[in-house]
Amino acid sequence: MTFSLKFTKLKATLDFPSYSLPYWLGNKFRGGFGSVLLKAVCGYLSPVCSKCGSREDCLYHALYVRDRQKRGRSQPVRPVVFIPPFFGKRVKGSGTMTLDVNVFGDYVRYIPHIIYGLRFLGKIGLNSESRFELTGISDAITGEAVYDGETVNADAVTVVDLGEIREKKISGEEIEVRFETPVEARIPVNLPFLLHMIRRRLILYVNEYGSGVVPDCKCSSEILHSEWKKHRLFHRSKRHGDRVFHGVTGYARYRIDEIDVNSLSLLRIGELIGAGAKASFGMGFFKIL
Repeated sequence: MTFSLKFTKLKATLDFPSYSLPYWLGNKFRGGFGSVLLKAVCGYLSPVCSKCGSREDCLYHALYVRDRQKRGRSQPVRPVVFIPPFFGKRVKGSGTMTLDVNVFGDYVRYIPHIIYGLRFLGKIGLNSESRFELTGISDAITGEAVYDGETVNADAVTVVDLGEIREKKISGEEIEVRFETPVEARIPVNLPFLLHMIRRRLILYVNEYGSGVVPDCKCSSEILHSEWKKHRLFHRSKRHGDRVFHGVTGYARYRIDEIDVNSLSLLRIGELIGAGAKASFGMGFFKIL
């Protein structure tokens, strides 16, 4: 690969004495974390981010306010992404939940802020019936404890360069992809289009937090079998009001006719960063079997 992009993946363990959780949690973690982060990092009673001299070194500004890409005029992809499990229905119960956290570029230095924000969010709760305790965070690559509920071990954090990721090893001519969180795409999702969505997401991150150029890829395949479910995902924010996102989950089994090394590398990267739009809402994540 001809690009460089620092990447860290964490796994947070959340302990819920009880919970009553909605169909989709992507907006809950994105919006809830923002509200507690602002209280934690900003000392102004009536903050005006556009006039703040510290905004370029502020995690809240990077995650929720900055509205211009380094290359382009759209909103930038965010350097910290929370990826909660997707239920696709309302659930009640108690127990632990694993929350994946992706961190890009040099924003790994804000891990203490992430820990503090998740602890604060747990005390407030995702709703009045769903408070939690952050019991630990581990490095997803090594499994080492980064936070044990009391202390932070920064030396346990692994930073990898996605530009140096080796290609996905595939035995045989067939693979199965399971879309675990909703992806914005028309169905059926063929393998070349999945690679296009991964590459598009990767380009946005490289342009914003890395360097270099993401090479093109080549793949031809056939869908042998697939099953899909459509989802309407409701989101409410102070800035944009009420919105509805559309996504699909499911799986597809592909027979590969031709695939190059760049495509195999993108598949492995895609398992880490996902594919398609709405990354900051935890959308577009999948696993390859």
